[in-house]
Amino acid sequence: MPSGMHKFPIKGFIETSFLDWKGELSSVIFFAGCNFRCPFCHNSDLVLRWDTLSDVHLEYIILTLRKYKQWVNKVVVTGGEPTIHMGLYNVLGYLKREDIQVKLDTNGSSPSVLRGLVAEGLVDYIAMDVKGPLERYDTWCGTKVDIKKIEESIRFIMEGNVDYEFRMTVVPSLHREEDVYQVAEYLRASDKFFLQEFKPRQCIDRSFLNVQPFPKGVFERMDKNVQQIRVTGIKPEERIIKFREKILKPDRADSK
Repeated sequence: MPSGMHKFPIKGFIETSFLDWKGELSSVIFFAGCNFRCPFCHNSDLVLRWDTLSDVHLEYIILTLRKYKQWVNKVVVTGGEPTIHMGLYNVLGYLKREDIQVKLDTNGSSPSVLRGLVAEGLVDYIAMDVKGPLERYDTWCGTKVDIKKIEESIRFIMEGNVDYEFRMTVVPSLHREEDVYQVAEYLRASDKFFLQEFKPRQCIDRSFLNVQPFPKGVFERMDKNVQQIRVTGIKPEERIIKFREKILKPDRADSK
């Protein structure tokens, strides 16, 4: 095994998980650092204090994957934001040489990296977090964001060169329901778009530790409305307007 494999900013490793690749058993690698500062992010140590975390050597990860190869042949690479590290190409290359399938979690801020990884055959699945409507993206991300790069990543991912999904974490104090439906409409042509519940733990902005997730009934209603938008393209308030118009519009036969 080549020397120097440990010189990557990997700060976490889960041997087996049923949660990180929907419907699949996978291992999970956590890259440190991120170029966003989303206040609701629950990986604050990986983003803000990653230099205090112990390294997980890639040699150990590869040996562990070989050990479990009979049961686990998929790895989720997440963070932080993996695409800010040029060493990502090398890490994924080592995984691919082990015949491992790779799912990459990303914020979409580096479309050129995504294109390069796909072109090199280093990823099999991309999951992009869409933080909210694009016109207020700086608010969701806690920093200045190049929206053109976010849009470029979305367009490239939707070309379908590899399997993909989009997802949005909904935060009560930050997002309105209309924000959720606006994103659903924007991504209507995508293969998959999922809502994720906000979990108030280890947030970058500690004030968000006091924010309670949407009540279960509200979240389920939003999720149902999102699926309806993806099918019909009609937002909930537009369905109400159309229903009212149908009720108030006089029947032609009766008006004669």
